[in-house]
Amino acid sequence: MPLDQLTDTAGLYGQLAEPAYWLVAGLEWRRASSPAEAALAVAPDLIPRDAVTRDTYQLLACADLYATTRAARVVFLSDLNRLLNEAGRSWASLGLSSHVALGELQDGPYPALVLTITERAHMLISDPAASDRWHSEHELVYYERELVRHAITDKLAADWSAYMTSIIRAGRLRTAT
Repeated sequence: MPLDQLTDTAGLYGQLAEPAYWLVAGLEWRRASSPAEAALAVAPDLIPRDAVTRDTYQLLACADLYATTRAARVVFLSDLNRLLNEAGRSWASLGLSSHVALGELQDGPYPALVLTITERAHMLISDPAASDRWHSEHELVYYERELVRHAITDKLAADWSAYMTSIIRAGRLRTAT
């Protein structure tokens, strides 16, 4: 059934086709050349929180807060890492592992797209040291990072609905009854 035929009072179509935001994380860079499939995009809205580990639950809660307060359509995992670093904290200091959470998101039964990106985009997505503030020495990195974020947002906004339609047509997504 096409997504445009999925209508209900809870807004299932909108939630599936146009999630509030995507969480994007850099994966291991496995190629000597660029571009490569090296980033994972998930829609946290579509991940039932009662079905994930504590690590993933907390990571998604942090991403939800970040996306809401920054009005971001794409949140990089490194944004969250940087936020913790700036507060003098880390996932480990909170008793959590972002690697465990990312593994669960990557390997779990949740809708996710693997993105083909350049090596430079991978660095900007993955490196928490790439500041999100305008400082003279970091101005170019900030600008590049936001260009990558904008390009990924545009690509996900264009491709996500068709991806979800393919999942539904293949019978890999079912709604609770």
